Amino acid sequence: MSHIVFLKEMKEFPHKLSALGWDIARAKLHPTTGFSGTNNSRYILPLSISQCNLPPQLHTNAAVLGYLLGPENSFRHATQESGRESLNAELLLRIVIRSEPPVRVILDVGAQVLEWKNEEVACTWLSWVLASEAQAVEFFDDRNDLSVLDRDTITESLMVSPFAKQIDQYLVYLDEAHTRGTDLKLPMNYRAAITLGPDLTND
Repeated sequence: MSHIVFLKEMKEFPHKLSALGWDIARAKLHPTTGFSGTNNSRYILPLSISQCNLPPQLHTNAAVLGYLLGPENSFRHATQESGRESLNAELLLRIVIRSEPPVRVILDVGAQVLEWKNEEVACTWLSWVLASEAQAVEFFDDRNDLSVLDRDTITESLMVSPFAKQIDQYLVYLDEAHTRGTDLKLPMNYRAAITLGPDLTND
């Protein structure tokens, strides 16, 4: 099952089924059960869901904070360093390119890139790095499809691209909307830059 032959046909359905988080968590006979890394999101849970802090898990908040503040992670206040009032896409890419060890993934969790489309970020980033460092950039296009842009500025679906099996040959850019719920297989040595913004939780 490593090849999908009829990619488009698999996405065609005669009926559309949609639901919101509130629909899934509505009061019903069998309760909804789930978990999160920390209890930071408890204030945005649907009214029918209540946070249950289990005694064996009470240390989780501190553990996650410990991971975030660990020596393997670094922090840069981009606006203070640059003298600008806000971070923009160009400044973010310049910080990423100068980072040591090299950054191969950008996760815009804080929604700091607003002035460029995902493809523009991908194209600019790829043009600023050496061909020996990366041959393409993976990103989500305007149709929310996982795509890859190569050095010939050709954009295609990652599933049908030769880069689908060459994960060490491309960089990755995920905008805020796709930083949650996206599961990518990446080499163990990849390093990520994560943008922060107001009201973010530790999760």
